[in-house]
Amino acid sequence: MWCHCVALMTQLLAVLVYGAQYFQERPKDTNVIRGQTAVLKCVIGDRKGLVQWTKDGFSLGFNRTIPGLDRYSITSSHPNEWNLMIVNAALEDDAVYECQVLPKDGDGKLQATATLTVLVPCETPSILDYSNGSTVEISYSQRSHDLVCEARDGRPAATIEWFRNGRKVTENIRYSVESRPNDKRETARSTLTISLTNHKSENEAIYVCQARNTAVFGPPLSTTVSISVLYPPSPPVITGYDNRVINIDTRLTLSCSSEGGNPLGSVTWYRNGRAVQHNYTTRGQKSTNEYIFTVSSSDNDAIYECRVTNMVTDRPLVKSYTLQVQFPPSSVRISGADAPVQEGSSVKLVCETSNSNPAATIQWKKGADVISDSDSEVTFRDSPSGGKITRSEINVMVSSSDDNSNYTCLGENTAAFPGRSVTATKTLSVLYPPNEPKISGYISDMNIKAGDLQRMTCMSVGGNPLADLKWYKGNQILRDADYKALGKIASSEIAIIASADDNKAVYKCRATSRATDNRPMDVSITLSVHFPPTQVVITKNPSQPKAGLPLDLVCMSSSSNPPAEITWRRNGRRMAGVDLGTVDSTNGGKNTTNRLSFIPTSRDHNAIFACMATNKALDRSVNDAVTLNVLFKPEFDNETLPSRVDCKKGESTVLNLTAYANPPEVTYELYKEGYLFTAPAHFSLDKGVLNISKVEKDDKGNYMVKGSNNQGFTFFNFSVNVKYPAEIIEVTNSLSLNEGETAIFSCKVDANPTVPNLVTWSRDNFDMTRTHNRIEGSVSYLSITNLTRYDSGLFNCVADNRVGSPSVKTAELLVKFVPVIDKSPEIGRSAGEKGSTVNLKCIAQGVPRIVFTWSRNNNPLHSSHKYKIEITNTSLMHFESTLQVKDLDSEDYGAYVCTATNSKGSDSRSITLTGTSKPNPPYYIEFVNATSNSITITWKPGFDGGLPQSFRVRYNQAGSVNYKFADVVPYGATIFTIKGLELGTLYTITVRASNDRGWSEYQNRTITAKTSAVVTAVDISSSELQNADEIPVIIILVVCIVGVFILTLNVGLILFFIRRRKKRLEATSDTTSHTNTFELYGNSVKGENPYPPPSDDTRSYGTYDKSMDDFSDEYIRDYDGENPQPQENPQPQENVTTSASRAKVENNMSTNDNCANNPDYPGSRPYSPQKIESPRMGSGHKIPYHPEDQQERNSLWNEDPYRVAQPRQKKGSYDNGMTNEDTYEFRNIRSKGMNECSDYPPSRPSSRTGKTPPPPPTRSSSRGGFNTRDFMPPLPARNYEPQEIISQPRYTPTPGSSALLSPNPSYSGPGSNQRTPSPHNTLPAGAEFRGHLV
Repeated sequence: MWCHCVALMTQLLAVLVYGAQYFQERPKDTNVIRGQTAVLKCVIGDRKGLVQWTKDGFSLGFNRTIPGLDRYSITSSHPNEWNLMIVNAALEDDAVYECQVLPKDGDGKLQATATLTVLVPCETPSILDYSNGSTVEISYSQRSHDLVCEARDGRPAATIEWFRNGRKVTENIRYSVESRPNDKRETARSTLTISLTNHKSENEAIYVCQARNTAVFGPPLSTTVSISVLYPPSPPVITGYDNRVINIDTRLTLSCSSEGGNPLGSVTWYRNGRAVQHNYTTRGQKSTNEYIFTVSSSDNDAIYECRVTNMVTDRPLVKSYTLQVQFPPSSVRISGADAPVQEGSSVKLVCETSNSNPAATIQWKKGADVISDSDSEVTFRDSPSGGKITRSEINVMVSSSDDNSNYTCLGENTAAFPGRSVTATKTLSVLYPPNEPKISGYISDMNIKAGDLQRMTCMSVGGNPLADLKWYKGNQILRDADYKALGKIASSEIAIIASADDNKAVYKCRATSRATDNRPMDVSITLSVHFPPTQVVITKNPSQPKAGLPLDLVCMSSSSNPPAEITWRRNGRRMAGVDLGTVDSTNGGKNTTNRLSFIPTSRDHNAIFACMATNKALDRSVNDAVTLNVLFKPEFDNETLPSRVDCKKGESTVLNLTAYANPPEVTYELYKEGYLFTAPAHFSLDKGVLNISKVEKDDKGNYMVKGSNNQGFTFFNFSVNVKYPAEIIEVTNSLSLNEGETAIFSCKVDANPTVPNLVTWSRDNFDMTRTHNRIEGSVSYLSITNLTRYDSGLFNCVADNRVGSPSVKTAELLVKFVPVIDKSPEIGRSAGEKGSTVNLKCIAQGVPRIVFTWSRNNNPLHSSHKYKIEITNTSLMHFESTLQVKDLDSEDYGAYVCTATNSKGSDSRSITLTGTSKPNPPYYIEFVNATSNSITITWKPGFDGGLPQSFRVRYNQAGSVNYKFADVVPYGATIFTIKGLELGTLYTITVRASNDRGWSEYQNRTITAKTSAVVTAVDISSSELQNADEIPVIIILVVCIVGVFILTLNVGLILFFIRRRKKRLEATSDTTSHTNTFELYGNSVKGENPYPPPSDDTRSYGTYDKSMDDFSDEYIRDYDGENPQPQENPQPQENVTTSASRAKVENNMSTNDNCANNPDYPGSRPYSPQKIESPRMGSGHKIPYHPEDQQERNSLWNEDPYRVAQPRQKKGSYDNGMTNEDTYEFRNIRSKGMNECSDYPPSRPSSRTGKTPPPPPTRSSSRGGFNTRDFMPPLPARNYEPQEIISQPRYTPTPGSSALLSPNPSYSGPGSNQRTPSPHNTLPAGAEFRGHLV
């Protein structure tokens, strides 16, 4: 101290006398805690020389900024101060520092040293092998035990103290310190030896280890353990049994207890060496196990044992008792006389009891009479289950009076359980013959209706065994009879569905029995049955109907009893025929014949005429039908063909203008503006199909097509309108404006047609609500007010009139503003080694275009052999300049200035070039996301020191001093997910960087983040992370294999169904179906009878007790499942008659079609005769006819929605309409080609293909008739004109009548060469005869 004062006085004197430089304040030795800031002061008076600091002799430089050591800096409040400040002090900062002033102008060198000591808090102490709060278990046989407490990594080493139950321990303690190699931190260790001479006093003692050093603030750090001394329990004691004899079913409680022990003893009950109860209770220092059970016979001589153990017992402590139990027999069993016996034979009966202690006695009874013990023989034997088994035998001579007599055996333990007996009974059976059988259920001469259920019962009384009854029809046995035996009565019942072949049939019942040596006894009856007709046959005269010429249809029914009545229906509508009388037929029935005469028209072509024969007595009917092939001249459907066609310019369109005619060979001619049109090259009219390729504007006009065949000709008129897509003619290309001004763009468009929102403006990532769009004529104006620099960009003008592709043009907006240079720290410096090439980047924003200049020491730089300057334009307003410094040397280090200039102003930034160094810490650490076991963060990299850098993440649970580290992969990435974290835990996280020069400091600004408290399906456990590289490969392989399998399976199924359907179509395309509801297709050879009679093995149809309304009701229940809100609007019968065959046509025209017509049809509605219901058979509700439909359309009288489907000219399709699941919908649709401008198919296709659609599938039932899987027969192919309804109708239906249509089994339909397309609305292909199945 005295020397220091003398030195100060000497310096002061020198200053006063000579004015030399001196230390006004010398640096002093300083202690600092790691992570805090240290300041070494150095104040110099009259300084002339340069000042620098050294660290352990290494110079830190003469500048106030110290390159490569960002935590080091020179601070001062006035020019004489050169204080060294070190932030975030670390162990590497622990060194000797010297403040040096170099000599100058005759003043000598000044030097002053100081030592900086970095203090490190020790870690929380831990007791080796035991966690904080755990229990130390020690055996009572142990004499002492050592507890070792460590406080790691402290500087200086921590002091350690022990406390027992809150009182400080000073004896039996050993303390030591261990230094870490190459580290200034130390680990303190204290060992406490606990004496266990009095182990009970040490039991449950609590020991605390406390540690601290000078770097620990607040209370000392501590850890705690508790002592548990283990010793054995006392031997067990049993209560509840005193070696007495116990009766069975006694409720016995055995209690075993043991006192003391640490831990308390576990008490277990054993029976004959097997554990029966482990549950026990403890109270204080006592363990008790109560075993409560009901004594059974198996407990006799059983050994019950109680065992007590704990952790320190070498073998269980045992106490046991042997039980003595008395019990009666639980059952007796009689054997012998198991089968019926003959009268006069002898039978031995044996009775045997179950085990009993003592042995049981046996008594026999016959009915209520006791059999003397002298008539029985009794024996005893030991039972393996304990006790004795008693056996008694008697011999019985059987007589007829013994039939069904009962012999009873009673077993009883009379010694221990008097009055408690068990019994068994044996009933004897004696054979004797039954009585003659009798038949009930049918009276002679009673008539049975065919199809009715008839039950007949055969009965025989008495006999042992009872009679065996069998039924025969003629000489054929019936296997399905129901045999029953009740008491002394045997019965056999048969149930038959009566049919025609049961008439006069003989049914016989035969009874047999062992008691009669199987000699049969027979009884028989003869049935009488009424039956309906099984089929009808229809013929027509002449065989080829023509429009306007008379036609006769004759229907004859098969045999019926009583005779059938015949009615006619046309497409479901009742018609009157002429009765031609009856003739005798098979089975005593009659054949009935009826004729229908009328003059057919074109609307009768493909009409279905059905004949129904009804047996009124049975209310059973059979049906058949024919489809007429009527010749007539061509007809165009004015309602379904478009009166106006809209087409796109330059595209192609196909119009199907085929006429409905029979024969279908029609010649077509095209007229324009009333004159025969000489079609140009891009026009073609082929068999009614008009093809216009590359439509031109001149193609607009009025056209007329003429169709002719050998029956006459007809005209159809239509017009063509040409559309073309929108086109942008002119648009504002570019605007350059100042901030705050208003930009106005214009966009001029030409289009036909014009539509709302013809022109729209757009721009990616821009708030278009700031813009205003107005339209003046064909020009759209877009204005943007209050412009900002961020509004610069490209705006798109889009013109779209829904015809062709939209037209798009771009307008550019530039908002001028002064350049702004990016001041990010990572590009504020650059570094490189000598001889290398270094790039300095300068990034700026501005409009208009920016010009960059570089300078150093106020001298401008230009591209040369030393420098290379490059400028790039990354966007409208983003620019970048790179200064490349080649062949770097020490003179190139320093500051470089980048200046960005445009017409609005300029901005500058200084960029420092130094040698390579350690990187700066990352900054702006931010939280991104968290799951239940991971946290994702991101950050911005600091200056990389001129070298590639990587990053390391440090994290720990909040409050913990134990850190974990994770290197970021891939190297250089600035986003990272920390995995394997705890659920719902708070973590503290920071990041540091490294390069080849070393590591940066960790970023001081740590962040805290918490994992989710909810586990989701996407979270990955720590164990799964270990196999993270394998899991994706497994998943990919599994997904690929499953995907290939499913794809292969689907392809195979598709090919299988296609081949199966193709085979079915080929197999049935040239044959006639005799069993489908209606057959509308087939080849007819000239001269052959198209209606051959049915064969014996192919009966047409059976009968069914349902009317058409019933079938309709069933179908609508199915249909209503798809349309759950039917309306109810019942109509009078006379209105239904005129509209029953009408179905609503749905307008399915697309508004985007190039060629579209717009009929006034409402939406589709299902059809049903009489009730306007869906035609499919099934279950459902009625959908009523709506009269307002007549007001919504021009006319529906010409509709024919159930016309025969014609092949379409497109490959693999039919152009009849569309089906909507199970609903029949008849759409106004036209066909089109690949380049058509309309997507609606025609009401009927061209008939020139000559293809015959496949026939419907053949039904397997020979009875015919409809069932829930059959489909509705074809419905009316024509509706009448209004004037026909108003005038006297040609066919007068019976009021309230209904029909169930059935097909002609032998009718093959008109030949394919006679098919004629229909102009009316049609069903989907095949739907008119197969519902929705194709």
